[in-house]
Amino acid sequence: MNAIVQFQPASAVPAPVAAAFTFSDMERVALAIAKGGLFGSSDPNAVLTLCMLAHAEGQHPAVVFRDYHIISGKPAKKSEAMQRDFLAAGGKIEWHKLEDDCVDATFSHPQGGSVRISWDNARVAQAQLGGNAMHKKYPRQMKKARVIAEGVRTVFPMATSGLYETGEVQDMTVQDRPAAVVTPEPQRARDMGDAGRAKAETWVRDQIEAVMNADDLDALDLVMSNGHKAVAKLAREHADLHGEVQKAYEARSAELNGFTTPLDPNAGEKRGDEEMGEAGE
Repeated sequence: MNAIVQFQPASAVPAPVAAAFTFSDMERVALAIAKGGLFGSSDPNAVLTLCMLAHAEGQHPAVVFRDYHIISGKPAKKSEAMQRDFLAAGGKIEWHKLEDDCVDATFSHPQGGSVRISWDNARVAQAQLGGNAMHKKYPRQMKKARVIAEGVRTVFPMATSGLYETGEVQDMTVQDRPAAVVTPEPQRARDMGDAGRAKAETWVRDQIEAVMNADDLDALDLVMSNGHKAVAKLAREHADLHGEVQKAYEARSAELNGFTTPLDPNAGEKRGDEEMGEAGE
């Protein structure tokens, strides 16, 4: 009657097959997934960590591509994966309401008891998630993911693999993100040509500094998006300065992905010193 229900995810592979994977095998799987770029991270080390987690749970390492995600360097488990593992372990879900304004369900498991979880517009507002673009576009799906994550974590936390749900990590990342990096004023693009080379160089120094201060890939893309008109004007009127901005962007992007050493913060000043030296000669 009180027999322990063993956690056995639906995606688990037989023990002999799981044991057949060596660390080198998982490294190759992680590298392949990272190169694919569809997992949320191009860092093979981050992917490898989740491959090892999947392997420890008796799963094929490649399930990380299906069940997990990496958001701004933070691992997360998809809500459907939590739900699938919860049901496979003997859990039950009774859906009371599944609408845009409210998602309500009861989660039960022989080992964890029963709990009823609901997320409605009031809870979204209380959690200060109302301004999130995803909550506006897909209110039912986002509330459902929150209900699943909270219900599974409460009744049978083993099905979460000790991770937060993808939407939870996204919301935490948005809330924890510092104020947006101040970028050069876009209107400078309109008068850059008339202001001459000096003003263009000033703008480039400011832009490179903003690129260097971007703390993640989303912030970096925002910097470049805000300055795209000025960058395009540079391409037409000052090709060398345009190249410097592009080089800085590529270097910072590679750095955030863990592929290179940090960008030299004095790159712009060194260029200016070199030009002055040449002029003096």
